[in-house]
Amino acid sequence: MTDGGTSDSATAVAVGAIVLTGGRASRLGGVDKARLAVAGRPMVEAVLGAARAVAGPVRTVGPGGDTREDPPHSGPVAGIAAGLRALPPSVDLVVVVACDLPDLDAATLRALLAALRPAATTHAPGAALAVDVAGHDQYLLAVWDRRALAARLAALEASGGVSGRPVRALYDDEEVVRVPVGDPARDVDTWADLAGHGPVALPHVGAVLRAGLTPLPADVRPPLAAVGAVLTSPLVAEDPMPRGPVSAMDGYALAGPGPWRLSGTARRAGDGSSARLTHGTAVPIATGALAPADCDRVLRHELVTVTPAPSGPPVVAALPGGDGVNDLRPVGEDWPVGHELAPAGVELDAALASAALSAGVTGVPVRGPVRATLVTTGDEVLPADTPSPLPPGRIRDTVGPLLGGVLARAGFAVAGPPGHCPDTPAAVDALLGGGSDSVDATPGDVLVLVGATGRGVADLLRPALARAGARIVLDGVRVRPGGSQLVAVLADGRVLLALPGNPLAAVSAAATTGRALVDALTGRQRTPVLTCVPRVAELAAPHRSRILPARPDGAGGWHLAGRVRTAHLADLAGAPALAVVPEGGGPDADAAADDPVEIIDWI
Repeated sequence: MTDGGTSDSATAVAVGAIVLTGGRASRLGGVDKARLAVAGRPMVEAVLGAARAVAGPVRTVGPGGDTREDPPHSGPVAGIAAGLRALPPSVDLVVVVACDLPDLDAATLRALLAALRPAATTHAPGAALAVDVAGHDQYLLAVWDRRALAARLAALEASGGVSGRPVRALYDDEEVVRVPVGDPARDVDTWADLAGHGPVALPHVGAVLRAGLTPLPADVRPPLAAVGAVLTSPLVAEDPMPRGPVSAMDGYALAGPGPWRLSGTARRAGDGSSARLTHGTAVPIATGALAPADCDRVLRHELVTVTPAPSGPPVVAALPGGDGVNDLRPVGEDWPVGHELAPAGVELDAALASAALSAGVTGVPVRGPVRATLVTTGDEVLPADTPSPLPPGRIRDTVGPLLGGVLARAGFAVAGPPGHCPDTPAAVDALLGGGSDSVDATPGDVLVLVGATGRGVADLLRPALARAGARIVLDGVRVRPGGSQLVAVLADGRVLLALPGNPLAAVSAAATTGRALVDALTGRQRTPVLTCVPRVAELAAPHRSRILPARPDGAGGWHLAGRVRTAHLADLAGAPALAVVPEGGGPDADAAADDPVEIIDWI
């Protein structure tokens, strides 16, 4: 269709379209919503394809489009006004559609056009408005009579302008015909709207999981019992550190200027008895011992001399190297009461648990750890220790025995060795449905399944998920290796993390999506480790991220393998980390010559 042409109907009415691609996408973290891929295709491409099938001139409004609302980001009504000005005057009917309708098709637009076309030579109704499956009006999926649209925009301009107006204002006082269209009116405003709708970009996996999963319940546990869990609120000191003035070294507690007469009983750690120094005296003191009252200073043994006196107690004198040195630790030197030891979102490791004990904390508010049960699939898979020769078509399990370590590095608490699920619908149903043949689990636990994620003739997983009433949150990631992965919430509350069967793909998905899953369930906050790698753009793949083995190069950097095989882990030998190379082309292209890559310890 060319500008000014007619629709694909025999009715000689010229149809044009306005596609709005602007907006700040604040609920999506400011990403370019138009280029956000759903089911592997940028949403704007789906919308443009539908619009071009029914309209002649199609005008995009937004950054990089045919025109732009004035001023930028002044709202959809201003965008529609700009789009209408860009359409040729011969257009009679105007399709108005937002870019965030990934399921939109030409048939839906034809239904809207058909509802309005009989009135193309009259003044009523002014618009055909789509109604979604929930019965809600979708104001940015409509067909307008051009004259009615121009009149409404003129009225809004006369009453304060179109900038900042809600799109619903266009429809006030306008007679419209409502057309139920169902799923094609589904829009994507939040990460939750992407859940289960095909592969997502690897950088968006965390956001989709956070939106689609319910975090584990919070709990308060003693510090040592909470190691591996994640703080739900800041960890705050209940005691100062140290709680009293203590000696940092074995030496002498001193009162006043020297030299000092040695007097009194030596102070030892754990001695809580009262003691006081008089001016000009000293007493031996052990590391960690409470300093006596009126102690001004502590000097370690190697900074003093002790000389017998002709009469009376020995004399303690400071050596020249002791000038200005004080080994007395005052109350609260390390932290006072109320000091924040760690913010919310930090994993409570052994060191932080120890610090909590030092701070007098008896209970810490945490989520997790995330318990994981590992199950492998595949009738072709034999135990790892199966002796040779193997039967034809069979392989050893070369990833299941070590995947527990990968999951633990990602933040899971792995329960026992891996189990195995036969490739039968009944066995998969029992595993997912929590039946007597399934592993023991409680809501919030994660079932990690290795294999069965493909979509071919051997796909037992997705039909079983449908039978079990599961809700799919993530179905595929635009990454290689490991793109065939799935996250779902089972009916009994467990979360399923389904990994590809190929060993390197399974490790890659466990190390990336596995970490993101723990983050989503616990609220864990992580700072990614980024580094620059020479020629990273040459390693990038179009339309998908790459995960490559990374080896230290001996000069503080990393060497990335350019080519890997997924059927074994030989390419990970000597590679303690994985490098995440951004997409090199397409809607989310990020890889440039000087862009950093993320480095992930996989084991």
